[in-house]
Amino acid sequence: MDNGRRFVKTVSKKHFLDVILFLFLLGMIAMYFRFNIFHILPYMYPKPLSVWCLVTHILPFTFVVFNMLSNFCAIICTDSSIFDRLLPISTCIENYIGFCDICLCDIPPRCSHCDVCNVCILTRDHHCPFSMTCVGHYNRRYFLWFLLYMSAACFYEIVLISYYMYNEVTIQMTDLIVLFWPIPKIITFYLNTAQTCIVLLIFSIIGVIYSSLLFIFHLNKVCKGLVCREKQEKNYDFGLVKNLESVFGEKWYITWISPFIKSKLPYDGFNWPLPMFLYNH
Repeated sequence: MDNGRRFVKTVSKKHFLDVILFLFLLGMIAMYFRFNIFHILPYMYPKPLSVWCLVTHILPFTFVVFNMLSNFCAIICTDSSIFDRLLPISTCIENYIGFCDICLCDIPPRCSHCDVCNVCILTRDHHCPFSMTCVGHYNRRYFLWFLLYMSAACFYEIVLISYYMYNEVTIQMTDLIVLFWPIPKIITFYLNTAQTCIVLLIFSIIGVIYSSLLFIFHLNKVCKGLVCREKQEKNYDFGLVKNLESVFGEKWYITWISPFIKSKLPYDGFNWPLPMFLYNH
């Protein structure tokens, strides 16, 4: 609850682009939901829902959408900042703690300041404008699974919309104007069925490419024990399984099922095993 209040209070402090992208993402999700409920589903299953429909469509799609939205909410509500956290000075990090000139406090290894959030983030990976928050030590797990389920949802929408367009929609040349002027039409809701299908199909293609590439990029970083701002250092590469545990927790192999599965992280974001370059000193 406190994290939720903190998020609401900081929205006004975010960059204008962050707010626009956040609202755009929510608006597109609502648009997809409305189109599926009132157009695609009634066309595909005009009769009362069968067991086949439930097993092959409703349950898998609900699972994907639930995980996409719940992981997205977890990104926002999980705080990875040093706000209200005390830096424990342990023997393994006391020789290489840093100092933030903006927050005016000591910071642990891999922690850095975010100019947008205006706070230091533990194991900071990057700032995500769509969620208006930083991805760091405690919410990186949710970000990765959000990307995965976003990719799955977009791919599923491509199949559904393509099938619906092929069988039900007649596209006129005048409908293609939406390719060059989509945003104003979306904002004003001045779209017919054909134009809506075109817009949703295009954004689904963009979404599956964008989120898939991001997922591959970030998962590769996780497997190598890196965050975005780190290149090819081996300082925090503890092996594949340990690297996965450092992000997804001890139960890393089942965290994809739900963000509500508790999986304890082996490190607290403050204390890390001594990097290899310090063993020589």
